[in-house]
Amino acid sequence: MKTIFHYLTSKKALTILLVIATLTSCEKDLLEDELLSDTSVDFLYTTPEGLENAVVGLYTLNRNIYQDLSLNGTIPLILQAKSDLGVGITGEVSLYSRLLWGASLGDYGTASGINAYWVHFYRIVDRANAVIQGAENLEGIEEGRKNQIIAEAKCMRANAYFTLYRLFNNIFITTEPTTPENAFDVPQDRSSVDEIFSLLRSDLDFAIANLGYAPEQFGRWGQGAARHLRAKVAMWENDWTEAAAQSDAVITSGSHSLTASTAEVFAGELNHPETLFAINFERETIGGGSPHIMNWNMVSSYADAPGLVQSIENGGAGAGFISLNQYTIDLLNEDPNDDRKNNTYYIFEYAYNDETALPEGKELGDPLDLYENSETDQNEFMLYYRRQNPGVIKFFDENVEPTDRNHFKNIMIYRLAETYLVGAEAHMMLGNSSKALEYLNAVRTRANAAPVNSIDLQTILDERARELAFEGQRWYTLKRTGLLYDFLLDHMNNDNMNESYPEGNPKDILREYMQNWPIPQQQMDLLGPNYPQNDGYN
Repeated sequence: MKTIFHYLTSKKALTILLVIATLTSCEKDLLEDELLSDTSVDFLYTTPEGLENAVVGLYTLNRNIYQDLSLNGTIPLILQAKSDLGVGITGEVSLYSRLLWGASLGDYGTASGINAYWVHFYRIVDRANAVIQGAENLEGIEEGRKNQIIAEAKCMRANAYFTLYRLFNNIFITTEPTTPENAFDVPQDRSSVDEIFSLLRSDLDFAIANLGYAPEQFGRWGQGAARHLRAKVAMWENDWTEAAAQSDAVITSGSHSLTASTAEVFAGELNHPETLFAINFERETIGGGSPHIMNWNMVSSYADAPGLVQSIENGGAGAGFISLNQYTIDLLNEDPNDDRKNNTYYIFEYAYNDETALPEGKELGDPLDLYENSETDQNEFMLYYRRQNPGVIKFFDENVEPTDRNHFKNIMIYRLAETYLVGAEAHMMLGNSSKALEYLNAVRTRANAAPVNSIDLQTILDERARELAFEGQRWYTLKRTGLLYDFLLDHMNNDNMNESYPEGNPKDILREYMQNWPIPQQQMDLLGPNYPQNDGYN
């Protein structure tokens, strides 16, 4: 199957890698003023072939945050940890759940993980700017080829800026790449909301006009993903008409459809019509990336219980650092026929599979039930959370050895089920309850859950929780609707776990201003002296 990785095996891309290796191999070679290759920055941004390789580099860069294994692979899970749907149990990721990390300027979690987001997305912006500028200035290139390059880079830029704005609020935008002439220019103030959203609309409208629905390689931006992101941007502007129109266009395009069952959504390489945009990994392939350990963080350490060993059927290797909280579990259990919890999106039961160590009275295939989620006995509920609590298997690579925590599973970023739910909300806000119910029930019936007969915002948020939990969207949705603070006060973690944290209950630590992440101090030091920190962190 062709993917964007195969572009990295082109002669020019390999030359780039060889040049990097050569220039960093020894100090003597580095100091010699000798052109060792025809590949250079000039090649990357002044030739069609170079620009196409530079675009591929954007996809590689976009993957970096997911394959960062520092802090035990916590960084790509910070949004999940800080949402109202998870419970932080132990490990570094739980420090974000309990607001010990990432909630102030002085804590290590801000200086490390929160800073990683700021650096990551501004790096994408800078390289996207270079590609866009290079393509716009390039002469002698076929117009369609040029617009394809620009459109993909503008999708990357829009997605990066949209993410930065939703996380940090006080951001600055620029469309100029870093050059020796401007390298020491520093932003003096944040950009206005109008400036930010004007650029987002412009970038995505261009992309929609110049991208097809069937990208040449799986993993590239296509028109469906651009329209989906355009709809999400419109939702932040309360532009329900635009959001509904963009959602409708994707849903009726004939190019995207929901998979027939929930079991297919996260199976294999995700290369199916429901996927709008995914980040690609491939083991032992040039450009295939490093592994991630997201699944390991989110599946219980069930093999520590007697009678169980790590297995594919039980979700592979797990540490049980973070998982579904009781609020999410209860939502999934509302309809007994909802199959999202039947080893498709989530795993609710771990089966005994070690005959040599079966507890008395248990048989192979029986569900693990040795532990109780006690309200008061900390030893008991910690054993329950670490070993038996339901887990998330949306990032599970079913082809690995069950004992291997390192996975090369492709990661879903945007998919059509969310388009349906965005469309449902937009149509509801426009007064079209019939269309809103049609869209919401398409998601429910695919999961074998009974259709609902009435719709309001709570209904949509509940369905988004069931369908999209741990895909990194919940924080943004609640912040957009103005409900983030209240939902966190009501649901963050679980009460017994909250009461066990030695630094205090995070519900007592939580403040409304924390819906904006702090701009890390190392970034403030690089900005203008009067650049505004987000309120509450000064």
